[in-house]
Amino acid sequence: MNFKKIALGLALVSSGYLSACNKPATEENTTATEAAETSTPSTAADSASTAQFAYICPMKCEGSASHEPGKCPVCSMDLVKNPDFKGTASDSTAL
Repeated sequence: MNFKKIALGLALVSSGYLSACNKPATEENTTATEAAETSTPSTAADSASTAQFAYICPMKCEGSASHEPGKCPVCSMDLVKNPDFKGTASDSTAL
């Protein structure tokens, strides 16, 4: 009797596992492609918005860019110089 219960339990678990894996590969690819497409514009927008700041968080935390060195208010890491920053002529003379 115990053997029958164990066999039935294994059969149910196996069928549940197999039915969960029946998702077609095209749906997975479509989902991954859509996620990549939606993340690309936000990355471009982030780099455009942080290009106006001299210091940025190395983890690219939202709202952490600054004109002065310091710490990120989100993750507390030291802000680093922004390689995309194009300062004005007055900024370069202040250094």
